[in-house]
Amino acid sequence: MSIAAFLPPPPRPPHDPLWMILGGRQGWPMIDAPVAGQPTIMPDTCGLLRLPPDPSGGRVPGEPSGALGGLALPGHMALDAFGTLWVIDRTRRVLRWLDRCRCQMVDAPCGGLGLIDPRALVAYRDRLYVVDAGPPGRVLVLDPRALSLRAIWQPTGDWTPTAALTDGDVLLVADAANGTLHRFLAWGGHDGAQTGWGTASRLVRSACGQIVTVVPGRMDVDLRDTTGRIVDTIATVDDLRHLLPDAPLPVAPDGSVDIGPLCDSETPVWIDADGARRSTPPPALPGYVTQASSVLGPLDSTIAGCVWHRVVLDASCPPGTAIRAETTTAEARLTDAMITELPASAWTSVPLGKGGEALIQSQPGQRMWLRLSLQGDGHTTPEIRRIHIEYPRITLRRYLPAAFGADPVSADFADRLLGVFDRGLRDIEGRIDDQAHLYDPRSTPATPDRDMLGWLAGWIGIALDRTLPEARRRRLLQGASRLLSCKGTGAGLRGALLLWRGWERLGQEPVPPACCAPACTPHSPPPPLPTLVLEHWRLRRWLQLGHGRLGDAARLWGAGLIRGSQLDGNARLDATRLDTARDPLREPFHRSAHRLSLFVPAHAVAQPTDRARLTRMLRTQVPAHVEATLVPVHPRMRIGIQAALGFDSVVGCWPAAHSHAVRLGQGQLGRASVLSGAAGHPGLPPRLGRDSHLTAPSSLDPREVP
Repeated sequence: MSIAAFLPPPPRPPHDPLWMILGGRQGWPMIDAPVAGQPTIMPDTCGLLRLPPDPSGGRVPGEPSGALGGLALPGHMALDAFGTLWVIDRTRRVLRWLDRCRCQMVDAPCGGLGLIDPRALVAYRDRLYVVDAGPPGRVLVLDPRALSLRAIWQPTGDWTPTAALTDGDVLLVADAANGTLHRFLAWGGHDGAQTGWGTASRLVRSACGQIVTVVPGRMDVDLRDTTGRIVDTIATVDDLRHLLPDAPLPVAPDGSVDIGPLCDSETPVWIDADGARRSTPPPALPGYVTQASSVLGPLDSTIAGCVWHRVVLDASCPPGTAIRAETTTAEARLTDAMITELPASAWTSVPLGKGGEALIQSQPGQRMWLRLSLQGDGHTTPEIRRIHIEYPRITLRRYLPAAFGADPVSADFADRLLGVFDRGLRDIEGRIDDQAHLYDPRSTPATPDRDMLGWLAGWIGIALDRTLPEARRRRLLQGASRLLSCKGTGAGLRGALLLWRGWERLGQEPVPPACCAPACTPHSPPPPLPTLVLEHWRLRRWLQLGHGRLGDAARLWGAGLIRGSQLDGNARLDATRLDTARDPLREPFHRSAHRLSLFVPAHAVAQPTDRARLTRMLRTQVPAHVEATLVPVHPRMRIGIQAALGFDSVVGCWPAAHSHAVRLGQGQLGRASVLSGAAGHPGLPPRLGRDSHLTAPSSLDPREVP
């Protein structure tokens, strides 16, 4: 039966307003018609309203890595005509090249070029051009095959080279200090400079012969002609992709490059911007559109002329993002097309406060539509988890004289003013209504400054160890209440140990899965619960009438059972001390009475802290007159030492860490030793010289005795 039948009826006006909740679980009632000119907000897999992903993958042409949104290698990387990748390690200021045999970047023999501020690297035919911003600024010309320095190029005067590209046999170098573009001929002569190029940090030749320039601090790029005049400004990667080919290697937003295709590797091999091998792939950059809108509705109040009261957004807005909400109301049901065609004047802005809360100021109407607009910077997105809407407007004005509501304007002002106090009062009432979660071990707070879990445990006389993990403390408290009726007994102590180890559900019958076919696969029975507790009186081997038979399993009461020290019997002078503190006839009872052993896995009490925690727990469960002994159980069974089935003996396989592999110098070959075969082929016998090796003083002579 549903629990709703036992709940009180929901509050109705005029006591409290009604409410409706919109969210991932409750659903987002979106209209089918999209808002003109904007992408549509769609819930993600978690039911959150977020900006939709950018079709370009979130890459922008002017990203700091200099990869032009993944369309080119970073400016300090170059792939020469021989298929070798070259990288400038800007941190160490050395030149590195790709060793395909090891599939990693290594320092070039000529890597120590005395670089001061390397900015760009250009490969053209049999030359490498290294642009060093200096000071003094210079261009180093290298021979990649001979790994030698061929020349150093510098113009007259001060300059700061920051980028370069080749135009046939001519090298074009951008000078950020003077805003010029220098030309260097193949033989090294300076062929003049052009002004009007700005502070470019990257130069790339387009398919049409124009030059793409990247300006630091901007997410877009400029497209210039050969004279330096700006022809167009490109803001998206899709628009730039028509002008540039794709990069020869995958490039991440942070400048990392996958060199796997150059090494014929089937898996990606990522290096960072300086050429170091990455242990993990670079983080993906979530890209979103900068603006999207959606309309929720119609929200039907079923009240004619309803004055909608308040909207509360459970949302988060990172820096650079914003959420805007607008409402419109109507008595009749409007179609989705009619809603999208409404003029801007029909929508009333909802001034969301810092907590995402605001009064609805639209005209009265039975139905309401809520238009949401999300804005972002392309890198982050706002999130809306849930929307709480209250209706109709019922405030504390109903307790004031009627004069405060005689005029509609004054009544509206009084309602909006008293809404602040009304909200605070309802928050207090809500906390009172929700206080039931404080008395549930699964939901009560357990923070260091508000340990309601320990407070709740004190109700049943339990002291929880605060050093234990929170989940374990909740489980202990949840199960301890069931053990109160048998506390101090063997069953209660065993239940406490099972709860301490997290085994309280081992013996429960699992719920069989739902059958989708005519016949279901039978499920295996649950494993038996370990005994864990051994009361020593159960070890007595005395014969009881109706419950035993003569033999090794039972003994008759007599002197042979007592076996105390007797004068002229088994007592010896100066060797036996007479103890008269106890009755000899009752001594066999004392030996096993009020004593028990607790068996726990050895690894569970290997640490002193774990052993101390268990000891403190046992003090609260074991009666004061009972002597309890903690017995750690190791994964072995030895006759006479550890061989009590069901208590301290565990039949199973050895873990991998305790593998009994025979090692030379640490073991002997015998009937119980087996040499493993080839790796990956356990069925094949071992082969001397391949899989198994014998070294001195080992011998295969059967006449020798180990």
